[in-house]
Amino acid sequence: MKKMYWIGNAHLDPVWLWRWQDGYSEVLATFRSALDRMKETPDFKFTSACAVYYQWIEKSDPEMFAEIQERVKEGRWSITGGWFLQPDCNIPTGESFARHTLLSQRYFKDKFGVTAKSGYNVDSFGHNASLPMILRAGGMQNYVYMRPGPHEKAQDFDLFRWESADGSAVTAFRIHDCYNLDENQTNLEDKIREDIKKDGQPRMAFFGVGNHGGGPTARTIDYIKGKGDPDDLFSTVDEYFTNVDKTNLPVVKEELQHHARGCYSATSYVKTMNRRCEENLLTAERFCVMANRLVGYAYPRKKLNKAWKNVLFNQFHDILAGCSIESAYTDASYLYGETMSITDQAINGALQAICRKIDTGAGSETGYKLLGMEHFLVWEHEKLGMPIVVFNQHAFPVKDTVTVRVSAARITDDKGVEVPFQNVRGEHLNGSDIYVVTFPVEIPAFGYRVYRVFPLGESQAEFPALTATEHSLENDKLRVEFDPASGEIARITDKASGHILAEGGMSTVLTDETDCDTWAHGHDDLGEVCGQFGNPTFKVLTCGPVRATLRVTTTYASSTLSRDYTLKAGSDELLVHGEVDFRECHKALKFTFPAKDNVVCDIPFGTVTRALGKGEEPFSKWFASGGLCVANTNKYSYDSTPDQLRLTVLRGAIYADHYGQPYRDEVCHFMDRGPQTFDYSLFAYNGASDAHRRAALLQAPLRTVNDTFHHGPLGECFEGMKAPADNVIVTAIKQAEDSEAMVVRYLEADGRACDDSITLMGKNIPVCLSPYAIGTVDESGTTLNLMEWEA
Repeated sequence: MKKMYWIGNAHLDPVWLWRWQDGYSEVLATFRSALDRMKETPDFKFTSACAVYYQWIEKSDPEMFAEIQERVKEGRWSITGGWFLQPDCNIPTGESFARHTLLSQRYFKDKFGVTAKSGYNVDSFGHNASLPMILRAGGMQNYVYMRPGPHEKAQDFDLFRWESADGSAVTAFRIHDCYNLDENQTNLEDKIREDIKKDGQPRMAFFGVGNHGGGPTARTIDYIKGKGDPDDLFSTVDEYFTNVDKTNLPVVKEELQHHARGCYSATSYVKTMNRRCEENLLTAERFCVMANRLVGYAYPRKKLNKAWKNVLFNQFHDILAGCSIESAYTDASYLYGETMSITDQAINGALQAICRKIDTGAGSETGYKLLGMEHFLVWEHEKLGMPIVVFNQHAFPVKDTVTVRVSAARITDDKGVEVPFQNVRGEHLNGSDIYVVTFPVEIPAFGYRVYRVFPLGESQAEFPALTATEHSLENDKLRVEFDPASGEIARITDKASGHILAEGGMSTVLTDETDCDTWAHGHDDLGEVCGQFGNPTFKVLTCGPVRATLRVTTTYASSTLSRDYTLKAGSDELLVHGEVDFRECHKALKFTFPAKDNVVCDIPFGTVTRALGKGEEPFSKWFASGGLCVANTNKYSYDSTPDQLRLTVLRGAIYADHYGQPYRDEVCHFMDRGPQTFDYSLFAYNGASDAHRRAALLQAPLRTVNDTFHHGPLGECFEGMKAPADNVIVTAIKQAEDSEAMVVRYLEADGRACDDSITLMGKNIPVCLSPYAIGTVDESGTTLNLMEWEA
């Protein structure tokens, strides 16, 4: 067996210190060069990942694309990766990784007759613990990466078996220090050969000019051939994994971290829009399925897939990690804007189509009456009231509140039962018309319910108000007390049990990260605490039967932080909406929470438990420690001490500051300056499945439609799903790529095997999951892989 597998490749950054248009050109030039080297050297082989690069070639140079197709048939051009590009491997949601696979592997199969067998993320900065499961579900048995390197994650082996919590495993290989070897880096080559001699295990050596493109040069190819070493050969990643001995490999059952810990909090804008677009896409898919089955609404598959590709491109590790040049984020905003437009149109179209078929009780013979300048339609019949249709995209029933712009004297549900409501300040000024109405709702799983708003008359019921003072909030479940001196939460008490959910340990601090570049290279954290927000002012914004909100405003230097703390009636969750006008440079803003023992973190398609006091760490939507869980809408990083968790809110770092400290000048621009918004919630931790559901509702709230009066075949209340066991989380409901069948994906969240079923839009679908596994099925019960082919 050969010992030194020379892998011709070109790690291509489509965006980094340059914009995507430049990256597009580098792909064209690099692929052309690789094909030319094949003509010159008959045994030379080339390995390349990233479906989007091939799509660019297909669009701009069909002749080159056809040439690549021929080389793939010959076995000299190897397609790896199976994803749209090399994304950040911690921040995207599990469903984003699933769509990387779906759209890319199907493309490779369609255009080249093959699918990638090896995952390929040689430059991504860290790798979440669920990746082996995701890779195997996407038809990939192997994985190649380089970061974290030996100085960041010590292990005395390059080749190993990497396992996820569900038992899925891939054969993984860590590249030694460099993915772009050439004839001038003989020291690295010698190190690889030394490692081969030590254990006799073959190694891969990756060569080819990378980052800004280029690929293997004729000179490097001649250098390799000129050595004449009988143990050397030009090869591919797939050939290496096919030939290498996989028996008795070391086993790794954890995440592969850490490199560039600062990337999970750099450039808040891109993190915010990534989460927003992911959630809007998943919501659009669900509502379009609902509308398709209820009223025949045409599922907009092509448009939604285009929107997914926009998000997947912006998940490239140098974009989503926040470490590209500032102008790259202007470009990213265009893709995000298109995605939000596509998905909002799809959502509105689907919901309006359903509403038009709901029997809201009026016929054309009834007519309407326009009440002056108030613009409210009142149906003059035995049922009065404007119909408000509230939709739930989640696979579980939801009790929450919604807010609509109407005037209300009373509100009833679909059974005519009166519900409380409360006028709260809107975002508009229109003379004395400055209020909107919020009221509680209970919506069936994956369904809707009609509520009626009566603009005239008087309420026939009384509802008790919540309690709010300048330093406390209280409902029937929780009492929240604030420290008058600091403005921070002093204590959260569960009233029924008397248990103190959180006490002390909460503050708003800044750390000095002057020594950190954008990536925080060489640092475990973002510096020492150098300041704290204070000088609080308190104001009760609203208090009534539906909710109570207390605004706390604090300051630091030139920065102002305002947080609106809200308790809703009957809720055991404290909601926080924050707005900060941040003006600090080389400082990171952090919110601290009490912690104990360890921290459980949400990651793509799973959770991970970590020790405290280990520096900046990535997470997805929530983390929990000491019985307190914190979910949020757009933050992905925290650090910790032995008794505190510190959510990293934003950073005043310089854009694309790559080891640039000696060269910083007035030309540099700082990220995250100016107004920023965010939302988070605090609640008792009762297991991963409960946290997943609460976080899901925080990310994707219920939708409302202010409807009119009409007849239709649909009733005023609809339940589209009977959910499975509590430990099963439905992560996607979509239409299949090859038919109009429904496809469902779910996750076992709590470590308990499940043999159950769900009922979705009248179809009974089996749910058979081992602990911590994901499953994909269509409405017939056929088990699918992530490509939506029968598994």
